[in-house]
Amino acid sequence: MRWRRSNRSTRLLIVTLMLAMIFTACGGSRDETISGVAIPVPNAFNKGPDKPSEISILGFGAGQASFHGNMDAEKVVEFYKKELPARGWQANMNLRSGAAMLAFSKEGKSVMIAIGKQNDETVLTLTVGGVGR
Repeated sequence: MRWRRSNRSTRLLIVTLMLAMIFTACGGSRDETISGVAIPVPNAFNKGPDKPSEISILGFGAGQASFHGNMDAEKVVEFYKKELPARGWQANMNLRSGAAMLAFSKEGKSVMIAIGKQNDETVLTLTVGGVGR
Protein backbone atom coordinates (compact mmCIF):
# COMPACT_ATOMS: atom_id res chain seq x y z
CA MET A 1 0.00 0.00 0.00
CA ARG A 2 2.77 2.44 0.90
CA TRP A 3 4.58 1.72 -2.37
CA ARG A 4 1.46 2.52 -4.41
CA ARG A 5 0.94 5.85 -2.66
CA SER A 6 4.59 6.75 -3.21
CA ASN A 7 4.37 5.66 -6.84
CA ARG A 8 1.29 7.89 -7.41
CA SER A 9 3.03 10.83 -5.78
CA THR A 10 6.09 10.32 -7.97
CA ARG A 11 3.96 10.14 -11.12
CA LEU A 12 2.05 13.27 -10.12
CA LEU A 13 5.31 15.11 -9.47
CA ILE A 14 6.73 14.07 -12.85
CA VAL A 15 3.58 15.13 -14.72
CA THR A 16 3.53 18.47 -12.88
CA LEU A 17 7.19 19.15 -13.72
CA MET A 18 6.67 18.23 -17.38
CA LEU A 19 3.67 20.56 -17.68
CA ALA A 20 5.61 23.38 -16.03
CA MET A 21 8.47 22.93 -18.52
CA ILE A 22 6.07 22.91 -21.48
CA PHE A 23 4.28 26.07 -20.39
CA THR A 24 7.54 27.85 -19.59
CA ALA A 25 8.97 27.02 -23.00
CA CYS A 26 5.83 28.20 -24.82
CA GLY A 27 5.25 31.51 -23.09
CA GLY A 28 6.95 34.34 -21.36
CA SER A 29 8.86 37.32 -22.55
CA ARG A 30 12.13 39.13 -22.16
CA ASP A 31 13.05 42.81 -22.35
CA GLU A 32 15.02 44.13 -25.30
CA THR A 33 16.57 47.59 -25.08
CA ILE A 34 16.02 49.70 -28.18
CA SER A 35 17.41 53.22 -28.18
CA GLY A 36 17.63 53.13 -24.39
CA VAL A 37 14.04 51.93 -23.86
CA ALA A 38 13.19 48.46 -22.49
CA ILE A 39 10.45 46.84 -24.58
CA PRO A 40 9.09 43.35 -23.89
CA VAL A 41 9.46 40.76 -26.66
CA PRO A 42 7.68 37.39 -26.54
CA ASN A 43 10.12 34.49 -26.10
CA ALA A 44 8.78 32.96 -29.33
CA PHE A 45 10.79 35.61 -31.25
CA ASN A 46 14.48 35.75 -32.12
CA LYS A 47 16.41 38.84 -33.22
CA GLY A 48 16.39 39.39 -36.95
CA PRO A 49 19.53 39.14 -39.03
CA ASP A 50 19.79 42.93 -39.44
CA LYS A 51 21.63 44.87 -36.79
CA PRO A 52 19.35 47.24 -34.78
CA SER A 53 19.59 50.84 -35.98
CA GLU A 54 19.69 53.98 -33.83
CA ILE A 55 19.86 57.70 -34.48
CA SER A 56 20.18 60.75 -32.21
CA ILE A 57 19.74 64.32 -33.47
CA LEU A 58 19.23 67.48 -31.37
CA GLY A 59 17.97 65.59 -28.33
CA PHE A 60 15.62 63.33 -30.29
CA GLY A 61 16.53 59.67 -30.38
CA ALA A 62 15.09 56.75 -32.29
CA GLY A 63 15.87 53.12 -32.85
CA GLN A 64 14.49 50.10 -34.60
CA ALA A 65 14.93 46.35 -34.21
CA SER A 66 13.26 43.41 -35.91
CA PHE A 67 12.47 39.92 -34.69
CA HIS A 68 11.07 36.79 -36.28
CA GLY A 69 9.26 33.79 -34.85
CA ASN A 70 6.39 31.35 -35.05
CA MET A 71 3.71 33.07 -32.98
CA ASP A 72 0.25 33.86 -34.35
CA ALA A 73 0.02 37.57 -35.21
CA GLU A 74 -3.23 37.95 -33.27
CA LYS A 75 -1.54 36.57 -30.14
CA VAL A 76 1.29 39.07 -30.59
CA VAL A 77 -1.26 41.91 -30.77
CA GLU A 78 -2.97 40.66 -27.61
CA PHE A 79 0.43 40.33 -25.87
CA TYR A 80 1.26 44.00 -26.48
CA LYS A 81 -2.27 45.24 -25.70
CA LYS A 82 -1.93 43.59 -22.29
CA GLU A 83 1.79 43.93 -21.49
CA LEU A 84 2.53 47.57 -22.38
CA PRO A 85 -0.40 49.16 -20.48
CA ALA A 86 0.61 47.05 -17.46
CA ARG A 87 4.00 48.83 -17.70
CA GLY A 88 2.46 52.30 -17.88
CA TRP A 89 2.31 52.71 -21.67
CA GLN A 90 -0.80 54.36 -23.15
CA ALA A 91 -2.30 52.92 -26.35
CA ASN A 92 -2.46 55.48 -29.19
CA MET A 93 -3.18 53.44 -32.30
CA ASN A 94 -4.46 50.01 -33.30
CA LEU A 95 -4.54 49.35 -37.04
CA ARG A 96 -5.24 45.92 -38.52
CA SER A 97 -5.43 45.14 -42.21
CA GLY A 98 -3.81 41.79 -42.91
CA ALA A 99 -0.85 42.99 -40.87
CA ALA A 100 -1.09 44.95 -37.62
CA MET A 101 0.39 48.18 -36.33
CA LEU A 102 0.15 49.38 -32.74
CA ALA A 103 1.45 52.56 -31.13
CA PHE A 104 1.99 53.38 -27.45
CA SER A 105 3.45 56.35 -25.59
CA LYS A 106 4.95 56.96 -22.17
CA GLU A 107 6.97 59.82 -20.65
CA GLY A 108 7.83 61.55 -23.95
CA LYS A 109 8.67 58.27 -25.69
CA SER A 110 6.73 56.31 -28.26
CA VAL A 111 6.89 52.78 -29.58
CA MET A 112 5.47 51.63 -32.90
CA ILE A 113 4.88 47.89 -33.22
CA ALA A 114 4.49 46.38 -36.69
CA ILE A 115 3.45 42.73 -37.01
CA GLY A 116 3.33 40.89 -40.32
CA LYS A 117 4.08 37.63 -42.11
CA GLN A 118 7.10 36.78 -44.23
CA ASN A 119 8.11 33.32 -45.49
CA ASP A 120 5.78 31.46 -43.07
CA GLU A 121 7.15 33.39 -40.08
CA THR A 122 5.75 36.25 -38.08
CA VAL A 123 7.91 39.37 -38.28
CA LEU A 124 7.88 41.85 -35.43
CA THR A 125 9.39 45.31 -35.92
CA LEU A 126 9.75 47.65 -32.95
CA THR A 127 10.46 51.34 -33.55
CA VAL A 128 11.15 53.54 -30.52
CA GLY A 129 11.41 57.31 -30.61
CA GLY A 130 11.31 60.28 -28.29
CA VAL A 131 13.18 63.08 -26.63
CA GLY A 132 15.74 62.99 -23.88
CA ARG A 133 17.81 59.96 -24.84
